Amino acid sequence: MESSQILSGAVALLRRAGIRLTSGSLDAWDLTLPDGRELSTRMRVSRRPPTPTVLTCLLAKPDPVRRVLVVTPRATTHLRTLAADGEVDVVAVEEDLLVLVGVRYDVADTESLTAVPTSVARGRKPWIRWALARALLLADTAQTQHRLAELLGVSQQAVSLALKQLQAVQRTEHGWLAASPGELLAEFLAGYPGPSGAVTYWYGLDPVIAQATAAVEFCTQQGISVLVSGDAAADVYAPWRLPTRALLYTDRFVDLSVAGFSPATEAEHTLAVQVPADPTLWRTATISEPALLADPLITAGDVLRTGGADAAEAAEHVLATIRQRVAL
Repeated sequence: MESSQILSGAVALLRRAGIRLTSGSLDAWDLTLPDGRELSTRMRVSRRPPTPTVLTCLLAKPDPVRRVLVVTPRATTHLRTLAADGEVDVVAVEEDLLVLVGVRYDVADTESLTAVPTSVARGRKPWIRWALARALLLADTAQTQHRLAELLGVSQQAVSLALKQLQAVQRTEHGWLAASPGELLAEFLAGYPGPSGAVTYWYGLDPVIAQATAAVEFCTQQGISVLVSGDAAADVYAPWRLPTRALLYTDRFVDLSVAGFSPATEAEHTLAVQVPADPTLWRTATISEPALLADPLITAGDVLRTGGADAAEAAEHVLATIRQRVAL
């Protein structure tokens, strides 16, 4: 399982056990247990169960505020023993195992929020390379290496290395640009797997755009950075199909039950909130207007992933706004 699948599976188990993920990031979760107690954790997400040596190292530096939470597909006997003794907390996604502060929580027999992929890409994701492709496709003029580094908030060395990995770009006396915008767009769409991270799912009764608006307002009031993507953003870039689901990206987890939404499954949700692993989403969002929208390339990809009989055509309408700008 990929880390993002493990994380989203863990979120699903928490929901099914009646445990609220009230706030936190991809490496620290703040939970509210069914009896109302609050639990702060620091997470270790692992594709394989950590060894006894690794666990010893994790527990060697106790945190007076945050307990160690191990999130993994399966738990070893040693890990189960530590969890039962209350020394460590565990979420084993493939086994529906959830042990917090020595207590095992029953998981309701309902559909999991995420499906386990049959195969996944290993290694670190080249977020900077994909962000550069988007930046060059969205820019109106050639971009210097210094400007690209400034835009993405990374070093010029990182930009230089990533540019060498892109096939359809070229350097001019004024800076870098897409030598073949069509090829660069195809390269991005074929390679970018989505922002990864972890997703929570919610259900609301209002029209989808109204739900997205209400959720954005709530996040803004809480000081949470948010971007709108998927059908809701596509409805701004290139209105074409009636939005049936909304997708928001946030810089940390948010409990939308306070805003009137109900927790939901992946199959039933009307609003998804994703904490992305890709750190560049907010950077490339600044290239396009209006504010609070993910850039058109991210939006088009999310429309495709949302699915539906007309998803490809809806995404094509969004991509057309880019093609018009770069004369594809």
